[in-house]
Amino acid sequence: METDLPITVAAQSADILGEVPLWCERTQRLWWVDVRRPALQSFDPATGRHAAQRLHPDLITGSIALREEGGFLLAAPGGLFVFDPATGEAARRIADPLQGAAGMRLNDGKCDRRGRFWVGSMHDTRREPLGTLYRVEPDGRCTAMLDGFVLPNAICFSPDDRTMYFADTHNQVIWAFDYDIAAGALSNRRVFKDWTHQKGRPDGATVDAQGYVWNCMVASGQLVRLAPDGRVDRVIQLPVTNPTCPAFGGEGLATLYITSHSQRFTPQEQAAEPLAGALLALDVGVRGLPEPRFGTARAGH
Repeated sequence: METDLPITVAAQSADILGEVPLWCERTQRLWWVDVRRPALQSFDPATGRHAAQRLHPDLITGSIALREEGGFLLAAPGGLFVFDPATGEAARRIADPLQGAAGMRLNDGKCDRRGRFWVGSMHDTRREPLGTLYRVEPDGRCTAMLDGFVLPNAICFSPDDRTMYFADTHNQVIWAFDYDIAAGALSNRRVFKDWTHQKGRPDGATVDAQGYVWNCMVASGQLVRLAPDGRVDRVIQLPVTNPTCPAFGGEGLATLYITSHSQRFTPQEQAAEPLAGALLALDVGVRGLPEPRFGTARAGH
């Protein structure tokens, strides 16, 4: 386990539940959310500036995506909304997969390289297998693809678009699927990594340019790099107990950023762990992949 890798605090954001960072090459900023506040945040590595924009209380945003047309897609209990922080206009709903189901919200989500958004649902308080994985087309059409999940996370795609990864944090399992990007179809579901034997639980994930999966482990404070065959390649111990999601960003996509949470911390626990809820940054020696945008349809993919 690596314990001496230099780790810096990019932003002391004090998030309750920091999540889903992503790098925008247009704004040259890292964007992420505090699910519980709720707020859309950004970090500019050129200036060190951290900014936070409060969202409407109804927009408990579990994940975000960059939009080809500008602004963001927000995944909230009331559906999927388009929002541009530059204008501050009210978010506009384009889809409502949950149809008002009591207690349900959308959680982790990620775009594929055809501009579709994949997002999982969950009950906000009950840890029961009520969640569904949805595929959302650029025109807002939603298709339920899989169900029976408690806490959906770790959605990401291999560099060749042939594999999709997906986890149930509660059940401590990451799956891999064969992915047909032309059809947006999943097949050959299999266990990629079973974490039920240990304390940490798989949360958010990203894939680097070499095709390895970087996964944040809540409860154990570990950042794990997994080879395409599921083998543990590296384990980095972070200075927070609950890292939530990684994303490559900055110049050359060479910096790995990590969000974290302080949810349910007592004042004593927060005092003992002052970086809980911060945005962390480290150089892990590999580069990431550009973040796809919702609505993009790239030829050749």
